[in-house]
Amino acid sequence: MKRFFFLGSLGLSLLVPGMSAWGMSRLFDGDARVWVQGRTLCFGGAAFKSPGLFFNRTLQVDERQVAVYSIEVAREPYEPFWSSASIEPTLGVPLRSDTCFAYGQAIPGFREKTPARPLQPGLYNITLGGHDSAGDGQRATFMKTFCLEARGAGVAVVDAGYDDRQGRWVCKPSQ
Repeated sequence: MKRFFFLGSLGLSLLVPGMSAWGMSRLFDGDARVWVQGRTLCFGGAAFKSPGLFFNRTLQVDERQVAVYSIEVAREPYEPFWSSASIEPTLGVPLRSDTCFAYGQAIPGFREKTPARPLQPGLYNITLGGHDSAGDGQRATFMKTFCLEARGAGVAVVDAGYDDRQGRWVCKPSQ
């Protein structure tokens, strides 16, 4: 009986770390933040999911060493509006909870892939590709679907939501 228990425990201990990865189906790791600061449209992130032994954990970027190596903004349906990526993907730019990656502005160490187009009201997607170098280098990707609405001489960020009846993302009424 002791031998059975020992072999069963050993087998389980070898299998469990792999099960955590098998059970994960992460489309993305955290919600991107989108806001207007003055007249600048900003993108960032604050928290992301990281795989644990049995369950994913939520980690704060301020407690980690998250680096962003790509930014992509697209208008729905998929129409690239701006993208930029690190010249050296293993480095990236450090991400803190207050980091503002400004729409269309040059980022040191990045090369623009798609030049920024003038923003228009409508539905957009943002993806910040990164990794957490404080641990085992796990990815830390931040995504969000959002809307822009014309306000005065600028734009305002409005939440978007998935409408099951229409089968697509829609802009929520502004408040």
